[in-house]
Amino acid sequence: MQFVNKHPQQLFHELKAFFEQYHIFIKKQQYYLEALTHNSYANEHNLTYTYQRMEFLGDAILAKEISLYLFLSFPDKNEGEITNLRSKIVREGTLAELVHRMNWAPFLLLGKGEIKTKGYEKNRILADIYESMLAALYLDLREETVRTFINNTLIRMVSNPGFFDQIRDYKTELQEFLQAGYARTLEYKLVKESPPLEGNRVLYTVIAEIGGIRYGEGCGYTHKEAEQLAARNALQKLAKKPEYHFDK
Repeated sequence: MQFVNKHPQQLFHELKAFFEQYHIFIKKQQYYLEALTHNSYANEHNLTYTYQRMEFLGDAILAKEISLYLFLSFPDKNEGEITNLRSKIVREGTLAELVHRMNWAPFLLLGKGEIKTKGYEKNRILADIYESMLAALYLDLREETVRTFINNTLIRMVSNPGFFDQIRDYKTELQEFLQAGYARTLEYKLVKESPPLEGNRVLYTVIAEIGGIRYGEGCGYTHKEAEQLAARNALQKLAKKPEYHFDK
């Protein structure tokens, strides 16, 4: 991806077209410009605002709406169970994946340094702008519009069969498994890095070593993704040996 900051007028024009797909007609440009302005861009252009205040409000709005959705959708689950589900839905990786799917990264306003380090691909920034844009929608068009948008984007994505299985934390599961089995060490090692692929993405290959022995391997477009897949691969192998225990 060749990232270039858009002119504010062009950005708002394209953003209006995006929201019209959802029958949402945004009005107040400033809310959305603020919601998309990273502090690096603000510093370079002497702006008095960044998306951080918007993200603060959007985080609260999202927590409320997802809590309401889970409360009404899962009457058989207790507060601990729905709290766990909520944490998986509003986690950084989930929100970033949604922003990737909606192709919102080109709407960001980033400073030169952040562009150089590919801030438009960083999960933290992408997750933040989903929340900050919810705040902009709330301020511009109020609660019902925000709820409809969340239902049509995030909730639609997490309602797909198998969603919660896909976001299992395999690294934590592997660590807990090993602790129960008295394992000595668990280490993830980067063993291969591809040349830049389509969209300048790099494919990383990571192995999971237990006590110096390779047990799992995973490939992903981030180190975290590759490590998760390596942990999953190791768990799959260890699951075939339920009697296996590590020496102290």
